Amino acid sequence: MMRALPILLMLLLSTWAGAALAEGLSWDDLAPEERQLLGLTREQWAALPEERRARLHRGAQRWQKMTPEQRQRARRNLKRWKRLTPEQRHRIRERYRRFRQLPPERRARLRRLRQWYRSLPPERRRQIRQQWRKARAQGVLRQRDSERWKSRERVHDRAGQGAARPHPRPGQGR
Repeated sequence: MMRALPILLMLLLSTWAGAALAEGLSWDDLAPEERQLLGLTREQWAALPEERRARLHRGAQRWQKMTPEQRQRARRNLKRWKRLTPEQRHRIRERYRRFRQLPPERRARLRRLRQWYRSLPPERRRQIRQQWRKARAQGVLRQRDSERWKSRERVHDRAGQGAARPHPRPGQGR
């Protein structure tokens, strides 16, 4: 597993976006722990674009600060990411890009709504997913930003952070 860790880390880090540049970051500038984590990139390090080197460097620093539980979660997420098709990855990246363009208060509302959803029991989440799929298939929901879901966010916001207020099923009014 330890041999796979640098590969895993490199793949994980290459999927994360980053724009900060590390002017002239050479292999020797890295801390010994960072060089160990990024060992497989040593031969190509000088040829990598500065932005890529900066992303890898930040990722190595972030990895070192993670708890064992956070590292395990990152490994699981990478395995899941690798199983996705290129089309699924593209959709996820696009969705993330659109999310990052939202105003901060809208992003915060969506995070709270996601937190509420994740706090539900698995069976309830499954039921909600089925309702969303059925409503979308029937044309009740549009793929993005339906007025119904916007109003649900407002109800969720009024209920407070993390509050689990029941929402009507798609097709039912308030």
